[in-house]
Amino acid sequence: NYLQKIRAQLEDDECADEIYKDIELRIAELLYGLHSDEKKAITQEQLDEVIEQVGFIEGEEESVEADSLPRKSYLEPQNRILAGVCAGLATRFKVPAFIIRIVFLALTALFGLGVILYLIFWFSLDPNSNRNSALAAQGKARTAKQIAAVESPKESPLNTLQRILFLPFSIIGTLLTVIGSHFRNRRHGYWLIAKNLIALGLLFFTILFSVLVYEFNQSRVFSTFSAWLLSACAIYIVVLILAVYWKEFYLAKPRTKVDKKLKQGALIPAAVFVFAITFTNLAHKEHESEYIEKEFSLKSGLLNLKFDEKRIEEQYAETVAYQVVNRNNASEKLVLKIEYSASGKTLDEVKYNIEMINYEFDFDGETLELDKYWTLEDDAINRSQNVNVIIEVPQDVMVRSNRQLDVRRGKQEYFYTASHYYSESSRQFNYISANGFVHEVGEGTLDKLSENERQVLNNKFCEEFFISDLWNCSYNIRNAVDDNYRFDKAFENDAENINKIREFLLPDRSLFVSNLNEIKQLIQAISIEYSTKSKLQAHIEHLIEVKYHTDFMTVNLKGTDEASR
Repeated sequence: NYLQKIRAQLEDDECADEIYKDIELRIAELLYGLHSDEKKAITQEQLDEVIEQVGFIEGEEESVEADSLPRKSYLEPQNRILAGVCAGLATRFKVPAFIIRIVFLALTALFGLGVILYLIFWFSLDPNSNRNSALAAQGKARTAKQIAAVESPKESPLNTLQRILFLPFSIIGTLLTVIGSHFRNRRHGYWLIAKNLIALGLLFFTILFSVLVYEFNQSRVFSTFSAWLLSACAIYIVVLILAVYWKEFYLAKPRTKVDKKLKQGALIPAAVFVFAITFTNLAHKEHESEYIEKEFSLKSGLLNLKFDEKRIEEQYAETVAYQVVNRNNASEKLVLKIEYSASGKTLDEVKYNIEMINYEFDFDGETLELDKYWTLEDDAINRSQNVNVIIEVPQDVMVRSNRQLDVRRGKQEYFYTASHYYSESSRQFNYISANGFVHEVGEGTLDKLSENERQVLNNKFCEEFFISDLWNCSYNIRNAVDDNYRFDKAFENDAENINKIREFLLPDRSLFVSNLNEIKQLIQAISIEYSTKSKLQAHIEHLIEVKYHTDFMTVNLKGTDEASR
């Protein structure tokens, strides 16, 4: 009856439908404020109070002053430059919008504070899109009479000028409006695409999760029972997520929702995970290493390194890290250092966990055979056990390996790791140890430098003439020294010679042994007097000696076959 009277009073108004809709919205707002969801019904007395508060259009207006109510902040799309934040705040505080915009620009210069505040207001304020919000912004009572009398928010005549002054922001605002309108009009299609993409992502995650569960149960971080318990908890949570997503977005309505008790039951697996993580951190509290060092005498100047690629059929097996080192010492012994490491709650547990490691090797006077894998005892638990093997090769020894050795740079020396990329068990790689390095010898390396030798030479070049970490070395070599801010200015007068050296080292250019003498001459021509011989110069002389003097390569090779020579 009330709404019918309102409709009758708006009969001659050209904005009748718009005013009627805004009055309905005001009534709905007041009814929502009654918290009727708690009582499941609205009483006659409550409805009478709401009608009395809104009143009639042609009734008597209550004596409520225009500014007696607190003003509310809204976005004003009609007067916006970007999103309408400044225009809405201007209405709220009764100041020109231009001043608010200048304030935001000034705050933007203060570590971007203006941008942050603008975004906060943008996402937290509702748009001023009807008579109700217009009245609330002005602090006026939202009665039927006021709703009918107020004009809808209109664009300010000065706003066009301000859009010109803030042109970049106006363009951004226009683009955002167009993009927002596009997504709003096609939101159902985009939501369908997003929903299906999420479903595909969940499917991929489920497949990956199955693999992870299997790998987790093979990792032996926990006992068999504990591992399966954790796996069951993880499976429960994943299945619950899939069920909720499927029922919520794919099943037709009406649908049966997932029982709330099943969702609450996910707290138990979550608690189990927290306990497991806490226990794991405690179980890995201490970490220590033990070293075993063995010395062997070589029958001749030949060492065969055999890295056994055979997969050990054990429940738990991990790969061993190898390092081949040639140190400048007088020792003629082959030294094998094996580092065993593990974690535990106490140092005694760490020692016990180290004892659980099984690793085998064999040496017969000429051939050192090393297993690629180490294993744990059957009843042992994985506590970050690890095995590292260091092979110290004496000076002037021919090394034959069934795996290619790749150079790496340590803190104080270069070492070589055994590459496992090659599957040809019959292929042999020949090296000779000299002056702290292991040089590859054989076809294709006698007249030019191998990749390992080039890498070491590049590093020493960069250490000598540039002030930077070695990870920048490739950049230093590719670019002329005049354009490189890392170039050491102490060598500025010799930049031309250093640049010529750099050109020899370019990655797309072969580096022949004959080039080493040219590089040596360029280094000798550098005007700076070294207090000691340059490391780069000393290394180049070493390379020349290795590459030119065949007697050097064949020393101590008695008893080896002609192919080894």
